[in-house]
Amino acid sequence: MKFSAVVVIVPEEDENRAVEIVKQAGATGITILKSKGLRHNERKTFLGLGLERKESVLVCVVEKQLAMRILRAVKIEMKLDLPGGGLAFSLPVGSVVGIGLEQMEAFRREVEGEL
Repeated sequence: MKFSAVVVIVPEEDENRAVEIVKQAGATGITILKSKGLRHNERKTFLGLGLERKESVLVCVVEKQLAMRILRAVKIEMKLDLPGGGLAFSLPVGSVVGIGLEQMEAFRREVEGEL
């Protein structure tokens, strides 16, 4: 079985919604990291400081075929085509340890359900 890491970066206030979308699309586990985002065209406050945006970074390792399903769902539901909506991408994973048999079986069922 081949795996991909899916990374979804959304404004902190959209975190719960993004988690639900990722879970409904087939992820069995999600790690959430808190972060701050800066943009290339950031606005300055009256003190000359940049405005930082609080963001949540969701990371999940899924079976490769599920990665595209998750990315499509997040793109549509979170409206990532709009400015400031967030960013999502996947990366191939060469080796994985720590995924239990139960998760592997869940991935297999999800993928077989797609075929």
